[in-house]
Order: sequence, then structure tokens, then C-alpha cells
Amino acid sequence: MSHHIENNQLAWKGAQPWHGLGFEVPANATGAEMLKIAGLDWKVQRRALAMRGKDGSGLLADPLKEFRAIVRSDTDQVFQVASNCYQIVQNQEIADFFKEYCEAGHAQIETVGGLNGGSRIWALAKLNGGSDATLGGVDDLRGYLLIATSHDGSLTTVAKATNVRVVCWNTLSAALGLHGDGSKLGKKQQKEFRLRHSSKWTPERAAEAKAVMGIAIEQIQASNELADKLAKVELDEKGRLQFVQQVLKANGSIVDAVVEQSSKSLLDQVLDNHAVSATTEEDLGRVGKAIIESIISSPGSDLPTAKNTLWGAVNGVTHYVDHVRGRSQDTRLTNAWFGAGDKLKGDAVQVAQQIAGLSA
Repeated sequence: MSHHIENNQLAWKGAQPWHGLGFEVPANATGAEMLKIAGLDWKVQRRALAMRGKDGSGLLADPLKEFRAIVRSDTDQVFQVASNCYQIVQNQEIADFFKEYCEAGHAQIETVGGLNGGSRIWALAKLNGGSDATLGGVDDLRGYLLIATSHDGSLTTVAKATNVRVVCWNTLSAALGLHGDGSKLGKKQQKEFRLRHSSKWTPERAAEAKAVMGIAIEQIQASNELADKLAKVELDEKGRLQFVQQVLKANGSIVDAVVEQSSKSLLDQVLDNHAVSATTEEDLGRVGKAIIESIISSPGSDLPTAKNTLWGAVNGVTHYVDHVRGRSQDTRLTNAWFGAGDKLKGDAVQVAQQIAGLSA
């Protein structure tokens, strides 16, 4: 997914997740050991601020007493200036999140990484206990739990279930609120933990985050069931075009791209909420054509579960988001998991369900 993860700050075990990146660690490496190998074993500090007086002499701290610099301890990199209400979540706390589950055999931490000079930290753990599936005997899916935080305030601390398609390392949020038959999961089952940086990472909040683990397997299994159903729905060339048109129409975050890259007539149809009637790739603009290309030629597109199926169409969108979309690789990874890219992938699943006749 990302070929420019900042300073190669990535440690992994098992199958290498991204081409030539990071450092392989022993299978029994702990989260703390993985942080050290990835170069992420530093602290985040809160430091006082001061400024020079109006005559240029002396330092005045009092006007800034309500604010602190949030700093990386080993390099003095300033992530942000925040109020005293800002609460720090240390890298070690992210790595330790999975510790008791790994020790109990329920999960195995596989990857830890940093983005943008360490301003975002994340860890990915492989779930055991029925989270894996193989569609059609050839298309492997694996279940993971992802936890991440930021030190620059750009991301709340979040924990969520995530599916990975092994053949291309496409990722898809498993917390889509859906059963395999398309029916809604209960409100409690849809839970995705988020913690604002104005709240402390207390043992109580950590326990709340870990409760996500209790429903992650069910979320993953529901996603696997849905994927299996979509893999059995055939989709011809006309159907692919209609699928992409509907995804573009459903996803408000991509309207700006349509403004730049598509015809005004198509944009008018999208904004007016009319049915999109384009019949060629040219009518879809650059974004739509890129998605079509991913549907047809991305890794795994030739598998019987994906070729000319709705599952293949969904994975065309996930491949576009995870491997193509975005100006930089760091923002691509963040958006694919937490931002507009994650929403686009969710919209693709919703559209696929509608086409398949499943409730959404």
C-alpha cells in the first residue's frame, strides 16, 4: 500500500505487508521490541512555551501558560502546540493494547508503524478464532484488529476490526454494521472505539477499547459472509460501469474529483441526484476510469471469485483507495483506514449490496 512510510518506520512478522518496507522481527517479538526495531521507542513529551517580549529581549512564558508543545523526545520534533487539555497517548500504550490477547492466544500482533515522522502511530494484530476465510477455495481473507493514534491531533485514538484480502493486501473495514445477508448488526455490535485527545487514556478507557475485541470476530465473520455472497453475483461490462457510476454518485467526498476530471453534464446529474446514464469509461472521468482499471487488472482480479463479479468490483474500489488514490503514500494509508478512502470503500459495499438485492 505504501512505499514511503516515513523513514521506513515499520516492523512486521510473518508475511511482509508492503513491498520491501520495514524490518522483519522474530515471531515471538513483543510490541515493545517491535517499536524499538521500527525506531518508534521514543516518548511524547509536553514542553513549556515562551516568546520574546515586544522589544526583542527576555522570554515571556506567562502569556503561553495555557499551552504546551507536544514534542518527540529523541529529535525535538514539535508535532503541534496544544492546550493543557490535550492528553498524550504514548506509542508504548498502542503497542501494549494487544498484549493480554496475544498472551491468551486470541491474537498476534503482526505490524507496528509510524507515519509522517511518527505523528501517527498504529498497530495491527491478526485475530484468531475463526476470523479467516477462503472464498471459492482460492481467495484468502484474514481478520485483524487495528488501533492507531496521532500526536499532531489529526486522528483520534481509534480501534476497529479490519479485513485484509491477502492476494493484494486490500483492506476493508469490517465494522460496516452488516450481517452477511445484508441485514443490520445491532447498535452494540457496531461499536468502534474512539477516544478524543481531550480525554485521558485511563485503565477504564483502555478496557472500553478492548471490549471492541469481543465483537471483532463477529464483525469479521459477517464481512466474510457478505464477501462470499458478492463473489457469487455476476457482473458484466455494463454492470461494472453502472456499479462505478453509482459509487461515484453515492460518495460525496469524490465530487471534487468529478468536478476536475469529468464532464459538466455528468456532474450536473450527480449534484441534481439524477440517475447517471453514462455508458462509457470516458463519461466516468479519471477517477472512474482508474477504478475500472483496478477492477479489471489489479492483483487477484483474475480469480474466479473476482472476475466479472460484484466482489471483484468492490475490490477494484479498495485497490484504487489503498494503492492508487492520493498524492502521497502516507496520506493514502491514513485515508484508506480512517478518512475519505474508508468512506469510499464503505459506499462501494453499500452499492454492491443494493445491486445484489441485499438489504442495506
